[in-house]
Amino acid sequence: MATTGSLRARLWFGAGRALTRLRWPARALGAFRGAVAADPRHAQAWSSIGILLAARGENEAAIAAFERALALEPRDARAHFNIGFLLQRLNRHAAAVDRFKQALAIDPGIERARRGLEASRAELET
Repeated sequence: MATTGSLRARLWFGAGRALTRLRWPARALGAFRGAVAADPRHAQAWSSIGILLAARGENEAAIAAFERALALEPRDARAHFNIGFLLQRLNRHAAAVDRFKQALAIDPGIERARRGLEASRAELET
């Protein structure tokens, strides 16, 4: 049987997904934060927080949220990719290369990670 915290987390997470589909990102962010407040081990909620923070341009906070997700699910290729993308956005290309490589090691089918890797490598060569 689910604990009360994990049940609340699932309810908050479901609300966050619904609010995201309705294109209410600020409210969705609040719901996802409610999910991790109820259960800090909710990796999907941490990733969702990262996505919404990245969309707001809060790159460092988004990276921190993805890192929290990865602490819980280290083989989440998309979280590695998202961190790589944000590091690229911050012109931290060497670190971005490492993250794209990690993403591709887990899931070689992420074409955007392959393109990101190539772009960051090219930036390092200039």
